Amino acid sequence: MTLRSAILTFRIQRFETTVVVGAAVLSVVVSAIVIALWNAGGYARCATDETLQSTSFCQASIGTLLSRIARLSVSIVPVFPVVAGLLVGGPIVARELESGTARLAWSLAPSRLRWFGQRVIPILAMALLAGLAIGMTADALMHLLQPSMNLDGSFVGFRGRGLLVAVEGLLVASIALAFGAILGRTVPTIVLTLVLVFAVGIAVDKVEREVLTNEAVLGDDFSFNDENLYIDSRLRMPDGAIVTWEQLNTQYPQYANGWDDTSGIQNVTLYIPGARYHDVERREAAALGGLAVLFVGLAAVAVVRRRPR
Repeated sequence: MTLRSAILTFRIQRFETTVVVGAAVLSVVVSAIVIALWNAGGYARCATDETLQSTSFCQASIGTLLSRIARLSVSIVPVFPVVAGLLVGGPIVARELESGTARLAWSLAPSRLRWFGQRVIPILAMALLAGLAIGMTADALMHLLQPSMNLDGSFVGFRGRGLLVAVEGLLVASIALAFGAILGRTVPTIVLTLVLVFAVGIAVDKVEREVLTNEAVLGDDFSFNDENLYIDSRLRMPDGAIVTWEQLNTQYPQYANGWDDTSGIQNVTLYIPGARYHDVERREAAALGGLAVLFVGLAAVAVVRRRPR
Protein backbone atom coordinates (compact mmCIF):
# COMPACT_ATOMS: atom_id res chain seq x y z
CA MET A 1 0.00 0.00 0.00
CA THR A 2 1.37 3.42 -1.02
CA LEU A 3 0.69 6.94 0.23
CA ARG A 4 -0.97 7.70 -3.08
CA SER A 5 -3.44 4.85 -2.71
CA ALA A 6 -4.23 5.91 0.86
CA ILE A 7 -4.94 9.47 -0.26
CA LEU A 8 -7.19 8.13 -3.02
CA THR A 9 -9.08 6.06 -0.48
CA PHE A 10 -9.69 9.09 1.75
CA ARG A 11 -10.87 11.06 -1.28
CA ILE A 12 -13.37 8.35 -2.16
CA GLN A 13 -14.74 8.50 1.39
CA ARG A 14 -14.29 12.23 1.79
CA PHE A 15 -17.64 12.79 3.50
CA GLU A 16 -17.31 9.94 6.02
CA THR A 17 -13.69 10.84 6.78
CA THR A 18 -14.55 14.48 7.33
CA VAL A 19 -17.42 13.64 9.68
CA VAL A 20 -15.51 11.14 11.82
CA VAL A 21 -12.22 13.06 12.00
CA GLY A 22 -14.08 16.34 12.44
CA ALA A 23 -16.14 14.94 15.31
CA ALA A 24 -13.01 13.61 17.01
CA VAL A 25 -11.08 16.86 16.58
CA LEU A 26 -14.05 18.96 17.75
CA SER A 27 -14.48 16.75 20.81
CA VAL A 28 -10.80 16.98 21.73
CA VAL A 29 -10.67 20.76 21.23
CA VAL A 30 -13.87 21.50 23.17
CA SER A 31 -12.82 19.15 25.98
CA ALA A 32 -9.37 20.74 26.15
CA ILE A 33 -10.98 24.18 26.50
CA VAL A 34 -13.36 22.92 29.21
CA ILE A 35 -10.52 21.29 31.15
CA ALA A 36 -8.30 24.37 30.83
CA LEU A 37 -11.06 26.71 32.08
CA TRP A 38 -11.96 24.26 34.87
CA ASN A 39 -8.39 24.03 36.12
CA ALA A 40 -7.72 27.74 35.70
CA GLY A 41 -10.80 28.56 37.77
CA GLY A 42 -9.90 26.04 40.47
CA TYR A 43 -13.30 24.34 40.28
CA ALA A 44 -11.77 20.92 40.95
CA ARG A 45 -11.86 21.81 44.66
CA CYS A 46 -15.67 21.75 44.52
CA ALA A 47 -15.57 17.98 44.07
CA THR A 48 -13.18 17.36 46.97
CA ASP A 49 -13.94 20.11 49.51
CA GLU A 50 -17.41 19.74 51.04
CA THR A 51 -17.23 23.18 52.65
CA LEU A 52 -17.04 24.81 49.21
CA GLN A 53 -19.79 22.84 47.49
CA SER A 54 -22.64 25.07 48.65
CA THR A 55 -20.78 28.36 48.19
CA SER A 56 -21.32 30.82 45.37
CA PHE A 57 -17.90 29.90 44.01
CA CYS A 58 -18.95 26.33 43.23
CA GLN A 59 -22.48 27.33 42.23
CA ALA A 60 -21.22 29.99 39.82
CA SER A 61 -22.65 29.78 36.32
CA ILE A 62 -19.29 29.16 34.61
CA GLY A 63 -18.39 26.24 36.89
CA THR A 64 -21.85 24.69 36.55
CA LEU A 65 -21.76 25.16 32.77
CA LEU A 66 -18.36 23.51 32.45
CA SER A 67 -19.50 20.58 34.54
CA ARG A 68 -22.62 20.13 32.42
CA ILE A 69 -20.62 20.20 29.20
CA ALA A 70 -18.22 17.60 30.60
CA ARG A 71 -21.04 15.30 31.72
CA LEU A 72 -22.83 15.62 28.39
CA SER A 73 -19.63 14.87 26.49
CA VAL A 74 -18.94 11.77 28.59
CA SER A 75 -22.53 10.54 28.22
CA ILE A 76 -22.42 10.55 24.40
CA VAL A 77 -19.02 8.85 24.08
CA PRO A 78 -20.54 5.31 23.85
CA VAL A 79 -22.48 6.44 20.76
CA PHE A 80 -19.34 7.44 18.85
CA PRO A 81 -17.98 3.92 18.10
CA VAL A 82 -21.30 2.81 16.61
CA VAL A 83 -21.86 5.90 14.46
CA ALA A 84 -18.23 6.17 13.35
CA GLY A 85 -17.99 2.45 12.62
CA LEU A 86 -21.12 2.49 10.47
CA LEU A 87 -20.05 5.60 8.59
CA VAL A 88 -16.56 4.46 7.67
CA GLY A 89 -16.99 0.67 7.49
CA GLY A 90 -20.17 0.26 5.49
CA PRO A 91 -19.28 2.19 2.32
CA ILE A 92 -15.68 0.96 1.91
CA VAL A 93 -16.64 -1.92 -0.39
CA ALA A 94 -20.44 -1.64 -0.61
CA ARG A 95 -20.41 1.78 -2.30
CA GLU A 96 -18.03 0.68 -5.06
CA LEU A 97 -19.96 -2.53 -5.62
CA GLU A 98 -23.22 -0.61 -5.72
CA SER A 99 -21.93 2.01 -8.16
CA GLY A 100 -20.10 -0.52 -10.32
CA THR A 101 -16.66 1.10 -9.98
CA ALA A 102 -15.30 -2.02 -8.27
CA ARG A 103 -15.57 -4.02 -11.51
CA LEU A 104 -13.38 -1.54 -13.34
CA ALA A 105 -10.88 -1.40 -10.47
CA TRP A 106 -10.70 -5.20 -10.30
CA SER A 107 -10.00 -5.42 -14.03
CA LEU A 108 -7.06 -3.01 -13.66
CA ALA A 109 -5.67 -3.97 -10.25
CA PRO A 110 -3.01 -6.71 -9.97
CA SER A 111 -5.23 -8.51 -7.46
CA ARG A 112 -8.50 -7.98 -5.64
CA LEU A 113 -6.79 -8.59 -2.31
CA ARG A 114 -4.38 -5.73 -2.93
CA TRP A 115 -7.27 -3.49 -3.95
CA PHE A 116 -9.07 -4.52 -0.75
CA GLY A 117 -6.07 -3.73 1.43
CA GLN A 118 -5.61 -0.31 -0.15
CA ARG A 119 -9.23 0.56 0.60
CA VAL A 120 -9.53 -0.97 4.05
CA ILE A 121 -6.29 -0.38 5.95
CA PRO A 122 -6.25 3.46 5.85
CA ILE A 123 -9.93 3.77 6.79
CA LEU A 124 -9.80 1.29 9.66
CA ALA A 125 -6.60 2.89 10.96
CA MET A 126 -8.33 6.27 10.89
CA ALA A 127 -11.35 4.88 12.75
CA LEU A 128 -9.08 3.33 15.38
CA LEU A 129 -7.12 6.56 15.92
CA ALA A 130 -10.29 8.66 16.08
CA GLY A 131 -11.79 6.27 18.64
CA LEU A 132 -8.59 6.36 20.67
CA ALA A 133 -8.69 10.17 20.71
CA ILE A 134 -12.30 10.10 21.91
CA GLY A 135 -11.49 7.47 24.54
CA MET A 136 -8.54 9.40 25.93
CA THR A 137 -10.63 12.58 25.97
CA ALA A 138 -13.35 10.76 27.92
CA ASP A 139 -10.68 9.68 30.42
CA ALA A 140 -9.62 13.30 30.90
CA LEU A 141 -13.22 14.50 31.34
CA MET A 142 -13.92 11.70 33.81
CA HIS A 143 -10.94 12.85 35.85
CA LEU A 144 -12.31 16.38 35.75
CA LEU A 145 -15.66 15.21 37.12
CA GLN A 146 -14.15 12.93 39.77
CA PRO A 147 -10.68 14.33 40.58
CA SER A 148 -10.31 12.36 43.80
CA MET A 149 -10.73 9.01 42.09
CA ASN A 150 -7.84 6.98 40.68
CA LEU A 151 -9.23 6.11 37.25
CA ASP A 152 -6.41 3.62 36.60
CA GLY A 153 -7.82 1.59 39.47
CA SER A 154 -11.52 2.13 38.92
CA PHE A 155 -14.28 0.71 36.73
CA VAL A 156 -16.16 4.03 36.66
CA GLY A 157 -17.09 4.66 33.02
CA PHE A 158 -16.08 1.13 32.00
CA ARG A 159 -16.43 0.66 28.21
CA GLY A 160 -17.11 4.35 27.85
CA ARG A 161 -13.54 5.60 28.05
CA GLY A 162 -10.00 4.68 27.15
CA LEU A 163 -8.88 1.87 24.85
CA LEU A 164 -12.23 0.09 24.58
CA VAL A 165 -13.86 3.03 22.79
CA ALA A 166 -11.34 2.70 19.96
CA VAL A 167 -11.61 -1.09 19.71
CA GLU A 168 -15.41 -0.97 19.77
CA GLY A 169 -15.35 1.46 16.84
CA LEU A 170 -12.95 -0.82 14.97
CA LEU A 171 -15.24 -3.81 15.54
CA VAL A 172 -18.35 -1.98 14.30
CA ALA A 173 -16.46 -0.79 11.21
CA SER A 174 -15.24 -4.35 10.53
CA ILE A 175 -18.73 -5.80 10.82
CA ALA A 176 -20.08 -3.14 8.46
CA LEU A 177 -17.19 -3.84 6.08
CA ALA A 178 -18.02 -7.55 6.00
CA PHE A 179 -21.72 -6.99 5.35
CA GLY A 180 -20.89 -4.43 2.67
CA ALA A 181 -18.60 -6.87 0.88
CA ILE A 182 -21.21 -9.62 1.01
CA LEU A 183 -24.35 -7.60 0.21
CA GLY A 184 -22.92 -4.89 -2.02
CA ARG A 185 -25.61 -2.46 -0.87
CA THR A 186 -25.11 0.38 1.60
CA VAL A 187 -28.54 0.64 3.25
CA PRO A 188 -29.01 -3.10 3.99
CA THR A 189 -25.42 -3.12 5.24
CA ILE A 190 -26.14 -0.44 7.83
CA VAL A 191 -29.36 -2.08 9.01
CA LEU A 192 -27.88 -5.57 9.38
CA THR A 193 -24.74 -4.18 11.00
CA LEU A 194 -26.82 -2.49 13.70
CA VAL A 195 -28.63 -5.76 14.40
CA LEU A 196 -25.43 -7.81 14.58
CA VAL A 197 -23.61 -5.19 16.68
CA PHE A 198 -26.45 -5.37 19.21
CA ALA A 199 -26.29 -9.18 19.24
CA VAL A 200 -22.49 -9.23 19.53
CA GLY A 201 -22.68 -6.74 22.40
CA ILE A 202 -25.07 -8.98 24.31
CA ALA A 203 -22.97 -12.09 23.63
CA VAL A 204 -19.70 -10.43 24.64
CA ASP A 205 -21.25 -9.06 27.81
CA LYS A 206 -22.63 -12.50 28.72
CA VAL A 207 -19.33 -14.29 28.13
CA GLU A 208 -17.36 -11.59 29.95
CA ARG A 209 -19.71 -11.74 32.91
CA GLU A 210 -19.35 -15.53 33.16
CA VAL A 211 -15.56 -15.22 33.07
CA LEU A 212 -15.53 -12.43 35.63
CA THR A 213 -17.91 -14.32 37.90
CA ASN A 214 -15.29 -17.04 38.26
CA GLU A 215 -12.66 -14.41 39.10
CA ALA A 216 -14.80 -12.21 41.36
CA VAL A 217 -14.03 -11.33 44.95
CA LEU A 218 -16.65 -12.10 47.57
CA GLY A 219 -17.49 -9.41 50.09
CA ASP A 220 -20.34 -8.13 52.21
CA ASP A 221 -22.56 -5.35 50.88
CA PHE A 222 -20.55 -2.71 52.75
CA SER A 223 -17.24 -3.67 51.10
CA PHE A 224 -18.46 -2.78 47.62
CA ASN A 225 -17.91 0.74 46.22
CA ASP A 226 -18.18 2.57 42.91
CA GLU A 227 -14.57 1.87 41.96
CA ASN A 228 -15.24 -1.88 41.78
CA LEU A 229 -17.17 -3.69 39.05
CA TYR A 230 -20.39 -5.19 40.39
CA ILE A 231 -21.01 -8.75 39.17
CA ASP A 232 -23.82 -10.29 41.18
CA SER A 233 -25.52 -10.59 44.56
CA ARG A 234 -25.44 -13.87 46.47
CA LEU A 235 -26.49 -15.24 49.85
CA ARG A 236 -24.22 -16.67 52.54
CA MET A 237 -26.12 -19.45 54.31
CA PRO A 238 -25.70 -20.37 58.00
CA ASP A 239 -23.58 -23.37 56.98
CA GLY A 240 -21.21 -21.06 55.05
CA ALA A 241 -22.41 -22.01 51.56
CA ILE A 242 -22.69 -19.23 48.96
CA VAL A 243 -25.82 -19.61 46.82
CA THR A 244 -27.82 -17.68 44.26
CA TRP A 245 -31.46 -16.83 44.85
CA GLU A 246 -32.48 -19.68 42.51
CA GLN A 247 -30.30 -22.16 44.39
CA LEU A 248 -31.86 -21.01 47.65
CA ASN A 249 -35.28 -22.25 46.54
CA THR A 250 -34.02 -25.68 45.51
CA GLN A 251 -31.33 -26.38 48.11
CA TYR A 252 -32.90 -24.63 51.11
CA PRO A 253 -36.68 -24.90 50.64
CA GLN A 254 -37.25 -23.98 54.29
CA TYR A 255 -36.25 -20.41 53.43
CA ALA A 256 -38.20 -20.20 50.17
CA ASN A 257 -40.94 -18.10 51.78
CA GLY A 258 -38.56 -15.76 53.59
CA TRP A 259 -36.45 -15.60 56.75
CA ASP A 260 -35.74 -13.30 59.66
CA ASP A 261 -32.56 -11.83 61.14
CA THR A 262 -32.05 -14.84 63.41
CA SER A 263 -31.58 -17.19 60.43
CA GLY A 264 -27.95 -16.20 59.96
CA ILE A 265 -28.40 -15.59 56.23
CA GLN A 266 -26.31 -12.68 54.92
CA ASN A 267 -26.30 -10.76 51.66
CA VAL A 268 -22.92 -10.82 49.90
CA THR A 269 -21.63 -9.26 46.69
CA LEU A 270 -19.44 -10.59 43.90
CA TYR A 271 -17.25 -7.89 42.39
CA ILE A 272 -14.00 -7.27 40.54
CA PRO A 273 -11.66 -4.93 42.45
CA GLY A 274 -10.91 -1.64 40.74
CA ALA A 275 -7.20 -2.47 40.76
CA ARG A 276 -7.90 -4.99 37.98
CA TYR A 277 -9.41 -2.41 35.64
CA HIS A 278 -6.61 -2.38 33.07
CA ASP A 279 -6.31 -6.18 33.08
CA VAL A 280 -10.01 -6.58 32.27
CA GLU A 281 -9.87 -3.71 29.76
CA ARG A 282 -6.93 -5.19 27.86
CA ARG A 283 -8.47 -8.66 27.79
CA GLU A 284 -11.78 -7.40 26.43
CA ALA A 285 -9.96 -5.19 23.92
CA ALA A 286 -8.01 -8.22 22.70
CA ALA A 287 -11.22 -10.24 22.33
CA LEU A 288 -13.00 -7.48 20.42
CA GLY A 289 -9.92 -6.89 18.31
CA GLY A 290 -9.82 -10.58 17.44
CA LEU A 291 -13.47 -10.45 16.35
CA ALA A 292 -12.67 -7.40 14.21
CA VAL A 293 -9.85 -9.29 12.47
CA LEU A 294 -12.23 -12.19 11.74
CA PHE A 295 -14.79 -9.87 10.13
CA VAL A 296 -12.07 -8.17 8.05
CA GLY A 297 -10.96 -11.63 6.92
CA LEU A 298 -14.55 -12.51 6.04
CA ALA A 299 -14.82 -9.34 3.98
CA ALA A 300 -11.57 -10.14 2.17
CA VAL A 301 -12.81 -13.64 1.29
CA ALA A 302 -16.11 -12.18 0.04
CA VAL A 303 -14.26 -9.73 -2.22
CA VAL A 304 -11.88 -12.35 -3.63
CA ARG A 305 -14.64 -14.88 -4.32
CA ARG A 306 -17.27 -12.43 -5.57
CA ARG A 307 -18.28 -12.86 -9.18
CA PRO A 308 -18.19 -9.74 -11.35
CA ARG A 309 -21.60 -8.43 -12.37
